[in-house]
Amino acid sequence: MRDWGMPAAFAILGAALVGWNLALGARVSALPNAGRAFRVLTGLCAFLFVPAFVIGLLTPTAPGARVLEQLAWLWPVVVVAVAAQALWALLGGRASVAVAFPIALFDLVVAWVAVARWLEGHGTLLPAWALAPGMAVSSTGVTVLGEGVFLWSAAVLVPLLVPAAPARTRLSGAWRAFVATGCVVALVLVGSEVPGAYGALTAVDALGAGAMPERARTDFAVGMRLFGTLSAAPPASVARHDITLADSLGVTALHLELRPEGATTIALDSMARSIAARRDSLVLVVTLDMQDGGEQPLRGDDAWMRERIALIERVVTRLRPNVLLPAEGVVPFSGAGTARWWQSYYERVARSTRRIDRNIFIALATDAGSPADSALCDWVMQDGSPVDAIALSVRAHSDTPARFEGALSSLARWVSMARAVPAVWLIGVPASPAVAGEVAQQRLVRHALLWGASRVWVRGVIAGDASDALAGTGFRTPGGRSRRALTEVGAALRSLRDSPMVVPVTIDTAVVDSLRPTPGSLPPSQP
Repeated sequence: MRDWGMPAAFAILGAALVGWNLALGARVSALPNAGRAFRVLTGLCAFLFVPAFVIGLLTPTAPGARVLEQLAWLWPVVVVAVAAQALWALLGGRASVAVAFPIALFDLVVAWVAVARWLEGHGTLLPAWALAPGMAVSSTGVTVLGEGVFLWSAAVLVPLLVPAAPARTRLSGAWRAFVATGCVVALVLVGSEVPGAYGALTAVDALGAGAMPERARTDFAVGMRLFGTLSAAPPASVARHDITLADSLGVTALHLELRPEGATTIALDSMARSIAARRDSLVLVVTLDMQDGGEQPLRGDDAWMRERIALIERVVTRLRPNVLLPAEGVVPFSGAGTARWWQSYYERVARSTRRIDRNIFIALATDAGSPADSALCDWVMQDGSPVDAIALSVRAHSDTPARFEGALSSLARWVSMARAVPAVWLIGVPASPAVAGEVAQQRLVRHALLWGASRVWVRGVIAGDASDALAGTGFRTPGGRSRRALTEVGAALRSLRDSPMVVPVTIDTAVVDSLRPTPGSLPPSQP
C-alpha cells in the first residue's frame, strides 16, 4: 500500500468523483422543476469539468504549461462555478442540508485554492493568509501520498456538484452520505494544517535580512541547476533557455542532476556540448540520483554496485565535473548498518573516480535529517575519509522553512565541532512558488545566499532551478516570466563581480589538497 496502493486508491476515488459530477450534471440539467438558470449552470459545469480538470492537472508541470498556459484560467473558473452551484442548491433548499452543506464548504475551499494559485502563477503577490489554505492542502497531500505530490496536489482536488433531486435508491443515498462524510474528513485534515502552513509562510518573512558582504569572497560560487532532473538528453528548447539565462546572469557554478537512465553516452555528450564554452570559468556540480522512483539499493548486491560504479565512471569521463555527488541523499535502510553501507559506497566511488581524474571533489549529499546523516558527516570530518566535501540538499517542501533552517543549523553545529572542515556546498533551496508564493521563494533564496556568503567554509550555493521542469520551482515560468527570486541571484552575482577581490572561480589541485580533511575527530551529534 505504501508504494502504489494509496496513490491507486486515490486515483480510483478521483475517477469516481468525476463520474459523480458527470452523472449529476446530466440528471439535474434534465429536471424540469429545477429552474432554467440552475439547470444551465449545472450542465455547463458538468460539460466543462473534464477538460478543465485535465488542464488543472497538467499546467503545474512545465510541459503542460507550455501547451495549455493560455487556457489555465478555465480550471479556476469551472471550480468557482461548481462552488456557486453548490451554494445555490444549499441556499435554495434544493438538496438535503446534511449532504449539501459539507460539499458546498469543501467546494469553497477548493475554489479558494485554485483561484489563489492561478493569481500567484500570474505574478500577483498574495498575503500569507490567502496562500495558507493551498499550502495546507499540499501538506495534507504529503501526509497521505508522500513529498512528491506537494507541488501540485491542490490541482487534483475534485470539486463536487450538489444533487438537486432526492436519491432514487438506498445505494445512491448511501453513496451521497459517503461523499459528504469524505468532504468533512478532508476539511478537518486541511483545517488542522492551516495554522502550521500560515506559521511557515509568516516565518519566511523573517528570513533574508541583511546584505551581502562588502568584500566578496573569491572562492564563493553562485549557480543554478540546469534542465531539471534529467532522464534523457535535455530538450533543445529547455537547454537553450536555461543556458541563455545562466549566461545573462554570469553564474559561476552550474548543477546537473541525472537519473540513471539519463546517463547514456548520447545524453552525456549532449550535456557536455551545451556547456563546453563555459567550462573554463565555471564550477560544474553533477548529482547522480539513485534508482528510479527513489528505490533504495539492496545491501550486499554486488551486481548493483558494479553497474553503479560503471555508470559513475561514464559520467565522470564524459562530463569531467569539479564536484560529484554520487547520490542525491542518504537513503535510510531498515535496521542497522545504513551509515556503514554508505561509507563503503563512497569509498568505492572515490577509488574508481580518482583513477580517471584525481582533481574531482567527491561530495556527500545529505539533508541532515537522520542519525545516518549525522554519522556520515562525522565520518567525512575525520581522518581517512575519501570524501572531500559535504553537499547539503534539502528536498522537503512541505514544512518550509523549518526543515531548511533546521538542516542549516545542524550543518553549522557539525562544522563548529570539527577540527578539519571540508568544503561545503548548498545544493538547491526547497522553494515552491507555485504553493508558497514567489515572495517566500525570494526570501529563502536570499537567506541561502547570505548564509553561504557569510561562512568561509561554504564554497558555493546552487540557488535553484533555472526554469520550471516538472513543477513550478524555477526562476522562470514556462512562459518566460521571471520570478522575484531571480533578482536575488543577480544581486549576489553583481556583488561578487563588483568586488575588487573577485577572480574567476576555478578548481585546481592546490585547492583540492588544501580542502582535504586533516586528522581530527568530531563528537557524535544529532540533527
